[in-house]
Amino acid sequence: MSVAPPNAKPVALVSMPTLSVDVPSFQLGLLKPTLERAGFTVQPFSLYVYFAAHIGLPLNEELAKVWPSLIGEWIWARAAFGDFADADAYVQRFRPNLDSVCEAAGASIDDIRAVRDELVPPFLEFCVDRIDWARFGLIGFTVVFQQMLASVALANALKKRHPEIPIVFGGATFEDDIAEEILKNCPAIDYVHCGDGDESLPEMVRRIYARASLAGLSGPMFRDARDAQKICYEGRAPNLADLDKTPTPDFEEYFYARDQIGLDQDGVPGDVLLPIETARGCWWGMKNHCTFCGLNRAGMEFRAKRPEAVLDMLRELSRKYGQFYFNAIDNILAPEYLEGLFGRLAEAHSDMRIHYEIRPSVGRAQLKKLRLGGLYSVQPGVESFSTHVLTLMKKHTTGMRNVELLKWCAYYRINNLYNLLWGFAGETAEDYELQARLIPLVRHLQPPYAIAQARPDRGSPMFTNPERLSIVKLRPSACYRYLYPGDRFRLDRVSYFFEHETRNLPPSEAYDAIHAAVLDWQDSWKGDARPALRYRKSWDTLVVEDTRNGEPRTLTFEDREAKLLEICADARKLREVKEALADDGPWVEDALARLAQDGMVLALDDRYLTLALPENPYW
Repeated sequence: MSVAPPNAKPVALVSMPTLSVDVPSFQLGLLKPTLERAGFTVQPFSLYVYFAAHIGLPLNEELAKVWPSLIGEWIWARAAFGDFADADAYVQRFRPNLDSVCEAAGASIDDIRAVRDELVPPFLEFCVDRIDWARFGLIGFTVVFQQMLASVALANALKKRHPEIPIVFGGATFEDDIAEEILKNCPAIDYVHCGDGDESLPEMVRRIYARASLAGLSGPMFRDARDAQKICYEGRAPNLADLDKTPTPDFEEYFYARDQIGLDQDGVPGDVLLPIETARGCWWGMKNHCTFCGLNRAGMEFRAKRPEAVLDMLRELSRKYGQFYFNAIDNILAPEYLEGLFGRLAEAHSDMRIHYEIRPSVGRAQLKKLRLGGLYSVQPGVESFSTHVLTLMKKHTTGMRNVELLKWCAYYRINNLYNLLWGFAGETAEDYELQARLIPLVRHLQPPYAIAQARPDRGSPMFTNPERLSIVKLRPSACYRYLYPGDRFRLDRVSYFFEHETRNLPPSEAYDAIHAAVLDWQDSWKGDARPALRYRKSWDTLVVEDTRNGEPRTLTFEDREAKLLEICADARKLREVKEALADDGPWVEDALARLAQDGMVLALDDRYLTLALPENPYW
């Protein structure tokens, strides 16, 4: 284990804008105790929190969202690299996007330009002047989405004032290609760390403090002392195999920053979504990498904490900070957590609430157990209601499973954060006609937050194997030419988002109906009177209340049809329905056809699903 040199100066860890003020930086929270274990004194700085107060919270929260224009990066481009791009051209190119930001924030385009031109420079001066950087032996910047240019801007300012202090960049952004391009063209940065930093970062810092060679150490990337044009790199740090070794994150400084800007009344913090990490990688992606997913890259190998270690972490964080809401930043829920984590939380009657990413194939019984244990929000990767399109994505699920997940998430009141994607080679107009017809039937279920064309994000199969997936004209997204000087940077090496064209798609008008249906669905959920489809049961009678189309109607089903609807509460094949009824009569198919025609049952993928949600709370 690395040990800090005697009398070593403290390490500064910085998290820059543009991030939401409502969420602590997990990277700061984890790196602080990681380096402290090695004997270093560490001071984190959640500078993004102070920036939010500087420009106003509503505008900051909108800029912090990852819009296609990457507006949260653009406001820092001038401070990082000077006037290299036409601001008017940027505004014109992304005007609809910027108008959406302004509408949500109650701001104007002039307000956004004022942030870039008038508010960013004094904020950088504030950061440089108000902190005694000379007392630190190293300054580390953690960089995730939309933090790169703000970090470069402050690194430039700090290097001018304190050229003797080493500056290190690291974080999920830095895979090998991006890391090398940034290091080559940003002279204020002395080192970039790539890969898991749990074990290699403390050793890297120890060697920097001791002025020792970094030769043989995986993770650091740096310039050769004899040839500044030569980059030295032993490869990314290996994936940490045992996640139980990671410490409980420390968010003390974040809550101090919140208090300093007056976010918390009387010094008592309100509800904060505390980030936790319980696993890394993706066990599904190890078997089947979804074609559009650019996450993980070299870190795909799945590793998870023991459930007992997660429970210990939740106890400690909840007790220390008085918080009940947690966001698991994992890419996928570990299967063993169903009983080992959520089962234990349910037994304890805990009121802690956790968000997770899950597979869409999670069934009703599993959702019930998870909800009892505190799962209140999911990101399930639904992506489509067409089994054919899902197959093209390599999702290995079906349209019916996805609808079924929406149904039971609605029943168990689990917030469902999903989107719909289009634009996969081989999809047909019929795939989208089917979905456009389906959507009016499920308007009582939570709509997607967006419908969008699939992107070939860096690291995704669409990016790494474009020819196989009929992708042509792959190029960095247009916003990057306004973020990085093209005469200094290779944009194809610093970009994460890319534009492209896909061959073998239906004509553009094939997507009109589903876009209109999704927009109508989203609009119907904006008011208090959301669409509903629910039923109450007496003994052998079901009474259905249906307000999906805005005009209430009541339907009553008795005896065999009532039983049929209950049997199809979970999606079933015709054979399974008849077995459950113990009746092979032709009336079964006729009844299912009538119920489907009346919008009570969804017939999809050779299965039948009752769409109404039971009022009864004991399912």
